[in-house]
Amino acid sequence: MSVAGSVSRRTLFGRIVTMVAGAAAYGAVGRAAAQKKVSKLEAKYQDHPNGQQRCEICLNFLAPDRCRIVEGRISKTGWCQFFAAKENAH
Repeated sequence: MSVAGSVSRRTLFGRIVTMVAGAAAYGAVGRAAAQKKVSKLEAKYQDHPNGQQRCEICLNFLAPDRCRIVEGRISKTGWCQFFAAKENAH
């Protein structure tokens, strides 16, 4: 039996999501993670801020309307679960 066969898909997916979220929080999303973006639904994206947290002050925001992690166009005033504030952001 292979090692991959002994790990459930749910466990494997959970580990992958945790790794991606951790890398995003430190602004160090690896090349592989950057190539395969997650859907807005998976990122729990919303087109409005979560309090003070908004895409335009996130490390993963690519002006004018893209993200390193979330696929498709996003709002600079949006938010998702991968939010990681830039240093000195307000």
